[in-house]
Amino acid sequence: MASGFIAVHCGAGHHKPQFHKQYKKLSKTACRAGMKVLRQGGSSLEAVKTAVLVLENDPLTNAGFGSNLTTKGQVETDAAIMDGKTLLYGGCGAIQNVKNPIELAYDICIKQAETQPMGLVPPSLLVGEGGLHHAKAAGLKIVKNKELISPKALKQFKKYKSLLNYAQLIEESQQGPLDTVGAVCVDDSGHVASACSSGGLLLKRPGRVGQAALYASGMWADSFSPTTESSVAVCTTGCGEHLMQTQLAKEIGMDLKNNSCPITGLYNSMTDKFIKSRYLRNIKQKLGGALVLHITTNGEGVLLWGHSTESMSIGYMRTTDVNPTSLISQLPKETTVGSSVNVGGAHFVLSR
Repeated sequence: MASGFIAVHCGAGHHKPQFHKQYKKLSKTACRAGMKVLRQGGSSLEAVKTAVLVLENDPLTNAGFGSNLTTKGQVETDAAIMDGKTLLYGGCGAIQNVKNPIELAYDICIKQAETQPMGLVPPSLLVGEGGLHHAKAAGLKIVKNKELISPKALKQFKKYKSLLNYAQLIEESQQGPLDTVGAVCVDDSGHVASACSSGGLLLKRPGRVGQAALYASGMWADSFSPTTESSVAVCTTGCGEHLMQTQLAKEIGMDLKNNSCPITGLYNSMTDKFIKSRYLRNIKQKLGGALVLHITTNGEGVLLWGHSTESMSIGYMRTTDVNPTSLISQLPKETTVGSSVNVGGAHFVLSR
């Protein structure tokens, strides 16, 4: 049997207890979809795309169908994917009418490996109409904007649109899960990949692009030399502006690359490079989370998650598992949201 591991997250923020069961079920469904790809010999890049697609299609999440609406009542999505084997990345931002933005990011990523006529350089990031044109040319599913709006998202839009007190809007809008969904994976060859997708912040301005579209901010993956150096895959979630300013995904990836204790490494990275970051010195609450895979050259792996938000929804599955594991990681009650970090993890071993 092939050896691999996949993990997903459904955002970081405040997951209301009455929805915990739904988040756990969705995490398991996404893990099973990604694992099916691995068991059929697919790559980690294909597996994270498939897992995120499941998350995009469920209105429970803020990605794809059910995304937050802009101030004009439209869905504009961001997504990105990175292949640790080739180190190629593909991203798309402020995309309308594309049913699954992760498929667009995937197509942009893989086409960078194709030879272009006249030595033209293929894009790694497309936004707005350019991204939609690429999606149409690639034969991806295009839908009307109203088909991406869920009843839940429309209800939230009407509620917060009517609020005149901006401070109240910000405070209340941060009571739900923030920003992205994502996945990290390692396949039978020992190569990793990472992907993320997001509908963005509630009542964002049209044209706003968050960390889920951007290199080094929303995801990071590096397994260029899995037999001579550790491999790492990271995807982030939280307030996109905070994650962009700190380029948190890459910072974590670089910090953990040769760290002998990944758990301590993740805690230190999120504390020093995020909570205490000079780039966020004027921000009272730093809201972010990260899902991380770290694999040593002998196949010893660890899945890690860390967040400064009240909670984070996690799911993961080994190739040898009959069923996935899912959980809601919670910040200890005695700690302060936005200024403390909670870290958890699970170990696994890849057969070589």
